[in-house]
Amino acid sequence: MVEQQTPEERAEAAARELADTGRAVTARAVREAAGVRMTVAAAVAKAWNEATTEDETVPVPEVPADVQGRLEAIWADAYRAAWDAVAPERDRLQAEVEQLTKDAQAYIADLHEAEQVEQTLRDEIEQANQRAADAEAEARTAVEQAQHEAAEMRGRADQLATENARLTKLIDEQLAKLTDDARDHH
Repeated sequence: MVEQQTPEERAEAAARELADTGRAVTARAVREAAGVRMTVAAAVAKAWNEATTEDETVPVPEVPADVQGRLEAIWADAYRAAWDAVAPERDRLQAEVEQLTKDAQAYIADLHEAEQVEQTLRDEIEQANQRAADAEAEARTAVEQAQHEAAEMRGRADQLATENARLTKLIDEQLAKLTDDARDHH
């Protein structure tokens, strides 16, 4: 069975972790890291900082080169292992991002194409409407011209009918006169 830690033990472990990672050991930081009451966190932080101040009176030499080298090697191994561990997921996510980028670019291209088709159709409709308006105007002009010509033709026909009637009357009169003259001479 796992042994249950007391709040003080949790607070001391949190203080050690804070100090080991180079963060300040404060009551608030200990309370947040250990999840203990502020009074416990404050007592542990104070005790930790007092003990650390006493430890600082002892001169600490530089990290020896062989220890530093070993730490760097451990760090490099850990970093590479972590890199290798996340590489498949990173590669999968990168491929997914690339695919999503391609899809988005394709959608954008499709949208631009659709907008161009829409504009082309709008232009064609506008041109067709213009042609229809032009044709309607031409038809109206042709109808007006035809009506005018028809009126002129009716006028001319009326003139011709009048002239025809005059000439017919004149011919009839001349025939009658010739007929009368021929009777008179016989």
